[in-house]
Amino acid sequence: MKPEWIARQSSRPRGWLGQIVARVMSYETIQVNRIALDELEVGAGESVLDVGCGHGRTLAALEREGKAGFVAGIDPSEVMVSLASRRLHKAMGRGRAEIRHTESSRIPYEDGRFDAALAVHVLYFWPDPAADLAEIRRVLRPGGRLLLGYRPDDAAARAALPSSVYALRSTAEVEKLLLAAGFDSVHTHVHPLGGAPFACARAEVLAA
Repeated sequence: MKPEWIARQSSRPRGWLGQIVARVMSYETIQVNRIALDELEVGAGESVLDVGCGHGRTLAALEREGKAGFVAGIDPSEVMVSLASRRLHKAMGRGRAEIRHTESSRIPYEDGRFDAALAVHVLYFWPDPAADLAEIRRVLRPGGRLLLGYRPDDAAARAALPSSVYALRSTAEVEKLLLAAGFDSVHTHVHPLGGAPFACARAEVLAA
């Protein structure tokens, strides 16, 4: 099982140890972030919010590939915000990107600001996931969508991740949370990825 002190750093990197953990995470999450982006299907000119943007690699890929008109990231970790801001500093200078230090329960954007959002490996750490999901729903325009990526609850996950830090949920539980938060359509695709399945729940907002 992952040591609790490492797990807590994974949830919110801080200090010198957080700097190390953040850099390790930037490589460990490349595959799942790529899967999430592919399933989100970002269109040209769309505005995209990365909730728990971490190291900023995902947003940098979107901006570099020209798959979005504007990208924004929020993260509660000052370490991650610093890393992401350095990675995206050129795009930020052109007005094509923003990085904000904040919680996902208090997203500093107006209603309907984004066409799409993604949130990868952050669900476990939200004390009140219903509130965070409702807040993400608020900043999506009618016709927008969220890609929520997470490791679903199973015996292997429970053995690997300390329950004191990770609140694991089944795919059915997550779909219920999304619907309760105001999303109108939810479909989940689970990628096996060896012994660590990765679930992608795509939740849509019906046009008004």
